[in-house]
Amino acid sequence: MIHYTYLIKNVIIPLTDIVTGYSFYSSLNFLEKSQYLDSYTITNYQDRLLIKLFTEANYNTKYYKELFKKINFNVNEIKSQKDLKYIPILTKNIIQENGIEAFTNKSINRRNFLLRSSSGSTGEPLFYYLTKKAYSMDIAANVRGWQWMGYNIGDKFIKLSQNPRNKVLKKIQDKLIRNHYTAVSPINNERFAIILNNIAKTRPKYLRGYPDPLLLFSRYLREKNFIENLSIKGINTTGNTLFKEVRDEIEKVFNLKIFDSYSCEGTPTVFECNSHNHYHIADEYGIVEVLDNNNNPISSGVGRLISTDLWNYAHPFIRYETQDLVEVSKEMCLNGIQLTQIKKIIGRSNDVIILKNGTYLIVHNFTGFFQTDCIELKRSILKFQVINRGDGIVFNLVVNANYDSTVESFIVNYWEKIADCKILCNVVDNIELTKSGKHRFIINQK
Repeated sequence: MIHYTYLIKNVIIPLTDIVTGYSFYSSLNFLEKSQYLDSYTITNYQDRLLIKLFTEANYNTKYYKELFKKINFNVNEIKSQKDLKYIPILTKNIIQENGIEAFTNKSINRRNFLLRSSSGSTGEPLFYYLTKKAYSMDIAANVRGWQWMGYNIGDKFIKLSQNPRNKVLKKIQDKLIRNHYTAVSPINNERFAIILNNIAKTRPKYLRGYPDPLLLFSRYLREKNFIENLSIKGINTTGNTLFKEVRDEIEKVFNLKIFDSYSCEGTPTVFECNSHNHYHIADEYGIVEVLDNNNNPISSGVGRLISTDLWNYAHPFIRYETQDLVEVSKEMCLNGIQLTQIKKIIGRSNDVIILKNGTYLIVHNFTGFFQTDCIELKRSILKFQVINRGDGIVFNLVVNANYDSTVESFIVNYWEKIADCKILCNVVDNIELTKSGKHRFIINQK
């Protein structure tokens, strides 16, 4: 394995970079060293990249050239990321209203562009361009995160995804890096049996997937008593928010700690470190701000994640509203890495219900409720979804034979006192995941 790891990292990947125009090898080598730099050095590095980004955006993109002129912002006077506060927040709607061409860099050969899109789980997907250099740095940041859980390039792993692998180039890449890619859709016991058979046959060390399919797969393993003698040494979750209750259940079945990660268009990778108390931001890729609702920076508590992509000159994202909430704290991580910390990934800001009295209800309010000490509640509710209709709240519930009018009354009475509005319980056969494999816990219809 050591020989194969050396071969793929130091021979195959550099040759592949030369042929394809990517720069994964040099990016990973840089990130493996930079993670131990002090915060002062990292900040200076970010500032240098930021100045270059502003110059590119001003001279080569229609949107930013017009914006800077409108707000009377002189890019030649920018000194550091402290000057970001003068730039208005960029939203997904602004990008869609202006169109992708308004943000496209006119000075870069489009043969170096990759067309990407967001998952669109909360609406229409966002399309944007990405340079090969930016893509390489982003992938390298993800691999560095995997290294925190013990992974070495060349180790076998299984990636569970909603979509089948169709592109020949991707299939060749999977072979080289020993990724036993497995489609997890449709999500049922037959599919889980295929995944289990794949694990037994290939003996991968690591498993990667969205939390919700992994949760259902872990329940399948527990019910079938297939968990013994599995080769899995580490699990990486990504794609949507990993809630404590889901984490606890998966970790109990596999008897190991999950390494969670977060990513979004225009945003540096955020990866959980081996302390399992914090996430670290790939500061070398981008600048992250955590702001309150008045756009003031916060150092502790829950705030909005705003990001500036320092590498993607093809489609600059400057102070991009990710629509995600995160929790930050002043508590320091003791693993020796000084990259910016995040305490917890809260989830989508539109996965928040704002009550008439001004109270906020986030997903954790509901997941915590359904994991209360009320035994009847825990035994009867299999899945839930909260629909905010404006004039009331509807709970879509997947239940078993233990569910009865007593449980329903408990739910209604509890939430009527909290939300001060009409509460309805709607028993359904299933709550479908989105096309991208995510479970929408809260849907705001108002």
